[in-house]
Amino acid sequence: MSLSLILLLVLIGFLIGLSKTAIGGIGMVNAALLATIMPAKESTGVFLVLLIVGDLFAIGVYKKHVEWKMLQKLIWPVIAGVIVGAYFLSHSSDESLKKTIGWIVLLLVGFYPISQRLQKRELDISLRYPKPLRIVLGSMAGFMSMVANSGGPPMSIYLLMRRNSVMNFLGNTAWFFFIINIFKLPFTLGLGLLDFQSFYYIFPALPAVPVGAILGRKLVNKINLELFQKITLVTAAAVGLNLIIS
Repeated sequence: MSLSLILLLVLIGFLIGLSKTAIGGIGMVNAALLATIMPAKESTGVFLVLLIVGDLFAIGVYKKHVEWKMLQKLIWPVIAGVIVGAYFLSHSSDESLKKTIGWIVLLLVGFYPISQRLQKRELDISLRYPKPLRIVLGSMAGFMSMVANSGGPPMSIYLLMRRNSVMNFLGNTAWFFFIINIFKLPFTLGLGLLDFQSFYYIFPALPAVPVGAILGRKLVNKINLELFQKITLVTAAAVGLNLIIS
């Protein structure tokens, strides 16, 4: 393993930690970056382990800010989405999955301005159509999370439409993805996406995850989030396009 590859894995681990306690949008970059340096299918398994480690730090920070009743209502649509995603993974080639991850990343980049507009407008769709909203966005989050570990934007849109406070938003997101990622683990193992070879990629990135998580918690109120999010989106779009055309 070259020094440049090790450094890139360390960077991915750091950004995963940072995304869990500060800026979730970085996750799009991580998923796409990892798929460029190793087979796309295997990258989902490596990424899942690193995400679970990041989740542990996130729920430790935001453990008191969670709405269990809301999460319970989301569980069945999400489970359905994960199962469909697992079926898709079992019937896709590495090349097709690579392009799928690229398209999902671009789709998630497109979701971001939608979530921002919903945040600024007084929308009551969540009150008028709560069940259809849960089914559509919950199943979408489950599918995208299983296929590319990128279920954040559908979940973010759902929480924004419910007008969650900042702390509840972070707490609900942290617990939601911790539970979903643990649920996905048997599927990932069953599909052969995680084995001993995966740890060659996991070990260099692993120590950087808590570093990113701790730094993210300290910087979350100090950094210019708007500028950082724009940079993240542009970078994610570029990496996603590279996955599609390469």
